[in-house]
Amino acid sequence: MSRTGRGPSTQEASSSGTDQPAGRKDIRTAVGAVVAAIVVVGGLWAGTTGDTPPDAVPPPATDQFVATGQAEASGVVVEGSEISLGVVPLNVTVTPTWILTNTGDKPVVLGDPHASVVEGCCPGPLTLSGTVISPGQSAQLTFPLQMHPGMEGPHDFDVHVPVGGAEAYLTLKVTGDFTN
Repeated sequence: MSRTGRGPSTQEASSSGTDQPAGRKDIRTAVGAVVAAIVVVGGLWAGTTGDTPPDAVPPPATDQFVATGQAEASGVVVEGSEISLGVVPLNVTVTPTWILTNTGDKPVVLGDPHASVVEGCCPGPLTLSGTVISPGQSAQLTFPLQMHPGMEGPHDFDVHVPVGGAEAYLTLKVTGDFTN
């Protein structure tokens, strides 16, 4: 199987340019499958034991974290308002995401969200998918974070979103421990 996740097509696997004895293709296919299984199992083993080679590329962000709590301001509700990232490797981007839903009967205007640092450093950019939420509709707020050597340790951010022209604020939270 190639690194792109695609194996050779049936036509590629069977066309070698020469006639082969019956069964030879099947042996090649079986050997290839065994080698692929060893590579996959070896990669899983290295990833779970911490024995990853020093030149290995960091794993992509999984964005599998725990979201709890609820925030509400002026009819805008966020389920999972407090996100715990857990332990995050350095140089890996994670993107906490919140869905802001207008539960009222009038459109709501959102202001520019901003983060305040409770602990740690360097909040990333906040991106809001829309600034006006119609009744029953939602907007998405994302907050990509990536820490580098020298920035390790616990991080705690409060994210404030003005609702209805700053008459009220949604306060969301994200925490994580960025480590080597």
